[in-house]
Amino acid sequence: MTAVLVARRGGATLEQTLLGLAEQSRPPERLLIVDATDDEAATRALAAARPTMFVNAAHGASFGDDVARAVSALPEPETTSSPYGSVEEWLWLLRHDTAPDPRALERLLGAVEVAPSVAVAGPKQMDAASPTMIDEFGETMTRIGAAAALAERELDQGQHDRTSDVLAIGEAGMLVRRSVFTDVGGFDPALPSVDAALDLCVRIRLAGHRVIGVPLARVFVAEGTAEFARAHVPRRIVHRWRRAAQLHRRLVYAPAAAVPFHWLSLLPLAVLRSFAHLLAKQPTRPPGELAAALIVAFSGARVPAARRRLARARAAGVTWDALAPLRMAPPEVRRRRAIARDARVGRAEDVAPPRPDFLPGGALVTVLLALVSAVVFSPLLGAGALLGGAAAPLAPDLGALWTGMMATGDAPADPFAFVLALLGVLTPWQPSFALGVLWVAAMPLAGLGAWWLAAGLVRRRGPAAAAALLWGVAPALLVPLIAGRPAAVVALVALPWLLAAAHRAPRSWSATAAAGLLTVVVSASAPSLVPALVVALLAWMAINPRRAGRLLTLVVPVAAVAAPLVVAQLWRGSPLALLADPGIVAAPGEPAPTGLLLGWPDLALAIGPLQGILPEDAPPLLIAVVLGALLAPLPLLALLGLALPRGGRAALPLGMGALGLVSAVLASGVSLTTAEGRPVGLDVAPALGLYWLGLLIGVAVALDGLRRAGAVPGLIAVIAAVAAVAPLLAAPLTGLAVVRAAEARTLPAIVAASALDDPRQATLVLTPAGDGIGARLELGAGRSMVDARTFRSTGPAGEGAQAVAELAANLAAASGRDAAAALAELDVRFVLLAPELVPLQDEEGAALPTTALADPAAISAALDATDALVPVGDTDAGRLWRVTATDDDRTPAPGIPATAPAVLLGQLGILALTLLVAIPTGRRPRRARSDEGSIDDPATTFAEDDDE
Repeated sequence: MTAVLVARRGGATLEQTLLGLAEQSRPPERLLIVDATDDEAATRALAAARPTMFVNAAHGASFGDDVARAVSALPEPETTSSPYGSVEEWLWLLRHDTAPDPRALERLLGAVEVAPSVAVAGPKQMDAASPTMIDEFGETMTRIGAAAALAERELDQGQHDRTSDVLAIGEAGMLVRRSVFTDVGGFDPALPSVDAALDLCVRIRLAGHRVIGVPLARVFVAEGTAEFARAHVPRRIVHRWRRAAQLHRRLVYAPAAAVPFHWLSLLPLAVLRSFAHLLAKQPTRPPGELAAALIVAFSGARVPAARRRLARARAAGVTWDALAPLRMAPPEVRRRRAIARDARVGRAEDVAPPRPDFLPGGALVTVLLALVSAVVFSPLLGAGALLGGAAAPLAPDLGALWTGMMATGDAPADPFAFVLALLGVLTPWQPSFALGVLWVAAMPLAGLGAWWLAAGLVRRRGPAAAAALLWGVAPALLVPLIAGRPAAVVALVALPWLLAAAHRAPRSWSATAAAGLLTVVVSASAPSLVPALVVALLAWMAINPRRAGRLLTLVVPVAAVAAPLVVAQLWRGSPLALLADPGIVAAPGEPAPTGLLLGWPDLALAIGPLQGILPEDAPPLLIAVVLGALLAPLPLLALLGLALPRGGRAALPLGMGALGLVSAVLASGVSLTTAEGRPVGLDVAPALGLYWLGLLIGVAVALDGLRRAGAVPGLIAVIAAVAAVAPLLAAPLTGLAVVRAAEARTLPAIVAASALDDPRQATLVLTPAGDGIGARLELGAGRSMVDARTFRSTGPAGEGAQAVAELAANLAAASGRDAAAALAELDVRFVLLAPELVPLQDEEGAALPTTALADPAAISAALDATDALVPVGDTDAGRLWRVTATDDDRTPAPGIPATAPAVLLGQLGILALTLLVAIPTGRRPRRARSDEGSIDDPATTFAEDDDE
């Protein structure tokens, strides 16, 4: 009887194992120690055990290699009389983490002495940290070859004490007949980490011997098989090892004729299983799945060597059918999967915080916001497209959405193009119609998102409903809706959903992927929010350091869609241009310092209506004071919440709000683009939305902490805030809104009809201003949002812009130059004189004098006098002229690079994989539902003084 102890690490586990060996009631005749510790202290402890033989081994060798090295160092077995030949010698295989029970070896030998056909016996492996828990007892395989333990992580109640014949047992504490071990070739070197004992026992079974488990023999295991191979190994690495071992055994055990088919299926199956892992919310496993398939597919001579080893060990007449009863049946596999699934759901339920019921509060607020939005924006219902501000037709068709996401020869696509494509496919028969739907649905969608965000932090229905209602009518959201700024609207609608998903991200891969997709939407629609989002992500990672790697994956989809634009802007040397607002360039309202503090992107929209109520000589400062008084309860309640019990929940939302206010202040002084010759500042509405949203969540936490006492202050705050934004709600109905319903074109109908035959035709649009004239070229039926690119709008004026400016100047003022050649070179077929912009005013509000170049009458007269133009007449978009000359020699339009489709497919692939992880596919855990009448109240079975 030879005990073989393989030691890789020292410490308390090694001392326990050596102590257990010394206390055996039936001590082994020989103790052979394999020292692979590379530790002097461990080596001295091993030497103190006085082994019969001491073998040094490399620290990185596998358990099988160490055992083979030990067996080769043993002397030749003595010749004895035995029915198994000339050898009757047993090997007891132990690891440094395997502390045997004092009677373990005695009971193992007792079991094999009465059963000559047994070649391997294994003890019950108990958890050293929890001695009453079974770590593993017996191993088997499923019908598809996956390794499975017969019993693991179970409380030992004697339920497995009748188990005898098994397919395999683990190597920790394995008792194996030396002659059989040598005859079957020992452990497979191709299985260095896991499944080596399973494969060894399978070969021993096929050789005609038995493998049994001895439940009364126990060893206490501190590490698993994978942990013994590598300390602190991540679970994703263990999965890769187990999958590689399964694939290797599949090629070894398969009939020779089936091996090529199995080999060809390795990579396709890995891809399919990777998708399954993504659906199961296990995104760390697909890389290991693919790596395992490649490792096994190109393992060289390992599979042929293992097949020869199996063929030599296999006894005549023993078939795989003999092992079938010892395999795990499919019903048992399904039962175990169901138990594991229930356990995961149970763990999720244990950590899921209680949340208020959506009914009736959340549903009522959502319905109320939907009704208000339908009334307020009733002029836009059924609109084919929206115009005004930065709003324009989304795209003429689905093909334009596809090309809008690809780079052209002069500019990469904006990430916002992906958001527009998502909107456009919702109404494929008319993509621009989706923008009108968004306008009407923005308020209820935003309110619903705010409810989900607040519900993750509060336990009562009332505070969550208040936050949802106030966010649905927030000035930061209503101002872009009135001013026609689609990018800001999309960002503000998605912002609460992003924060709600990010709040759950440390606990759920599905929420992490959803937060990644929503980060794409928010960052693409409001690039000026990216610095604030980065700071928030770093803070969230610092708060959840164990989930920092998971949270870092939020950057992956954002980086995928933004990479082409980032590279192009950095290559051009304009990194600040990455913060430019996407879409049609249009100047937002001028932000005022007081408006920023109050959360209003454009305070002028509030000053105008209030001036009609207050005295005529009321200064704007008084109006700001009135607004401040109406909104004052919100910050007061938010600050009060910090002092209440469990008020720390408000610290992070208020920090986010402060981050939004700082971002708005910084963005208010930055101009990265121009429109009609004027600098255009960044839109501060998204940053103020973050400020307002953080404040509202702080208010919800405060009201939740006040409990019933917060009903009156909450009602006052809601009524006052709604009263403050009432003028904004009335603007679309009174005709003061900039956005308006229109057809899906920005040029006159005659131009759009001509564009059906010639989509590349250009129209020169001239727009008079107080101090000059703006000029731009619009192709086809007019400009669309999907064609706008920030790389062009933030770049220096090139030769094309210079040519357009010279042509506009020559047409707007009689210069005597022949414009026909310039019109033909730019492929201009129509000239449109658009309505005059708002005249410039001085500091006292008086109109500045109009220059001759900007006089609409003078421009119209000059265009009438141009020989190359024929007047068409007044249209809904302005006065129109047709170009008489034609020229077939056109300037080639910027084409699409050959690599653009491949880049787009890669981007869409990453987004699709992220969406696959984000879609909830499993059973959702049941969350504890709070009851407003019993939250934080003591149980009725306790006395009143037992408050704890």
